[in-house]
This record gives sequence, structure tokens and C-alpha cells, in this order.
Amino acid sequence: MLILLTLLGIIFSATVILTIVLHWRAHCRSVVNLLICNSCLTLLFLGLTVIFQVSHMNKYEENTIFCRFRAALYLSACMCASLSYLIQAISRYFITILYKYRFLATFRTNIILILLIWVYSFILPALVFISPSAYQHESESRMCVLTTKLFYTSFLVVTLVFIVPISIIITLYFVILRQSTGQSRTYFSQLATPRMKRTLKVFRNVMISVIVLAIGGTPYVFCVIMNTFIEIPWQLYSTAFLFISLSATLNSLALFFINRQIRLLVYKNLHFQQTEYEDTTTDDDQAMPQTIRMPPTII
Repeated sequence: MLILLTLLGIIFSATVILTIVLHWRAHCRSVVNLLICNSCLTLLFLGLTVIFQVSHMNKYEENTIFCRFRAALYLSACMCASLSYLIQAISRYFITILYKYRFLATFRTNIILILLIWVYSFILPALVFISPSAYQHESESRMCVLTTKLFYTSFLVVTLVFIVPISIIITLYFVILRQSTGQSRTYFSQLATPRMKRTLKVFRNVMISVIVLAIGGTPYVFCVIMNTFIEIPWQLYSTAFLFISLSATLNSLALFFINRQIRLLVYKNLHFQQTEYEDTTTDDDQAMPQTIRMPPTII
């Protein structure tokens, strides 16, 4: 089950990445697609680390260097995936709220954000090596991971990797939605406009990914907390890591099916009959105010 979910996620993530890269100049050159490509790259990275873990699942390795390295790599991949959605939220906040500062909507700014989260996602797992028992081979899950049995270390990392990013994402999108809908007295009149409907559609699509992301990390957080009170069964350990892979796969599917532009380009390459192919504008691009759409040459 874990392997099938992971392979499915890898296939869809790779499909989105290849589609954006191959059609970058003609159709896909936008900040939105850049961030989507980055999210798919992080999900692909996570999928490969899961395959790496599963391939060594039946080998008993307690606290070996190789085991701890795999655990750190897995944590790094989870961080990249989580923080990639934080970047999407920050970018949309720049576009919607801080649109007067045009440089915030450029490729240069978003590339810097992407590089920062990748660097941070490797630095934090490396710092966890300070705790000699943080990365362990857990017999319950048969994987080398950041153990949930050391509460302070695991809870601190989970807070930085999962709880804080999710909280910031929800807060930013709440502010974006509030700004987009305007004052309460004009809310219902604005709701009827095509632009507002597109904005709410984008918000709905983003929240689907955020909810899936939250579902993926919740069982692991539950394991961390429950381990301080009782010895939890091995089934719960397995469920926690299964949900992480399930979340990654569902987000890969969402990034493919929600993005109409990417979907239609793939259908065209597969020679599917699509009468609506000519419109390759994403919902995100339609929802952006005209004043902050940046020309392709800006970096």
C-alpha cells in the first residue's frame, strides 16, 4: 500500500514538473507555475526518500550512521514539502495584499524564497544530529525516522516543520480572503462578480491542498503527544507514516487536476480531444489583479 501510494505520487509529480519545464517558454512562464513546480519537486523528493526507506525496511539497523542519515533525509523531504506550501501562501499574500511592491511578485523574489526553504530544510535535520538518540530505527514502523519517543526533540521539530507553517498558511489565506471579499457591507455584491468567483475558486483549491497537508501530519503529532502518556501500538506508528505518504500523493494529484493549464497541456501531448485547450490561463493567473502581473522578462 505504501509503495503504491508513493509511486502514484511520484508519477504525477514528475508529470507536472516535465510539463511545466517543456512548455515553460510557450505557455507556463509564470510565478504560479514556478511555485507549483517547486512543490512537485519537493513531493518527488519525499517520494524517493520513502522508496529509499522501504527498500531497507526489513534490515535491522539500530542507530547506525546509515540509518540516521536516512532518517535525516526523510525529515528534510517532509520539511521541503510542508514549507513549499508556505511559500505559495506568502507569494499569494505578496500578490494580493502587498501588490504595490511590484518586486515582491517577481521571479527573483520567489526564487530566493525557494532557495531559503531548501537550505533551511537541510540545516535543521543536520542540527538534530546534536541529539544522539533523535534519529532511531523504530521497531514498530521498521523505519529509520525522527523518533516520537523523545518528546522534547520530536515536538520541537514537529512544531517547526508542521505546526508553525500550517498556522502561518491558514492565517495568510484568511487575510487574503478577507481582503479579497472586502468590507462586510459589500461582500454579497462582490461575490456575484466573475473576478470574486475566480478568487474564491483559487482559495478553495489552495485550501484543499492545505487540508490534505494537515491530515498528513496530524497522526505523527498525535503519536508524539500520546507517547508521553502511554505506549502506543505499532499500528498507530504505521498509520502515521502511511498518512504522510497519502498526503503527498493526494497533493500531487491535486496539483495536477486543479491546475487546468497543466492538465490540458498533458491531454494535448497524450492526443486527447480537448476542445478547450486554447485557453491555457490558470485559475491563479485569472485571479491576479492586472496591476501585479509581471512581464516575462522580469527576474
